[in-house]
Amino acid sequence: MYLLARTCVNDKYSGPHSHFEVIALQDVIVTIKQYLDDGKGFELVFEGSSPVLSDVKGISKLEISKGEMRGLPIKKGGKKKILEEQKSVILSTSRILVDNKVPFKVTLGSKEATIRFDLDHYIHLYPDRCVVVGFNNFDERPLSLIKECLSNYPNLKLLTPKR
Repeated sequence: MYLLARTCVNDKYSGPHSHFEVIALQDVIVTIKQYLDDGKGFELVFEGSSPVLSDVKGISKLEISKGEMRGLPIKKGGKKKILEEQKSVILSTSRILVDNKVPFKVTLGSKEATIRFDLDHYIHLYPDRCVVVGFNNFDERPLSLIKECLSNYPNLKLLTPKR
């Protein structure tokens, strides 16, 4: 299968697919694997029918100027290490989500990862369990597409929203 794809880093298009070109779905997955190997989160959105990969952007709750930050200790996050089983689940779910044109975001922590569809719907992968948050059941889309990938994960829990 072939898709139009483009990668984006820091709002500037770069990388091997810096412009629109016909590439195989496998190349999108290879780029996602590279993000995971580098310990970096990513965001995949669609412009029309073409997937666009970019570095994950965090949420800033307040604005601080550089002058106000002078003298404050800044803790920089190092390379995040996730387990091979988590990486495997992310790659297999990414393959299905890209194929079905579902936008998603992956954030990495220390030995944990989150696949986020929106603010209230996400999947949190811990080393010993998988927690699915915000869905009413496993038949809800996009969870219905990837439930088989998650079924092999130990201790799968579904946390439904309260009505």
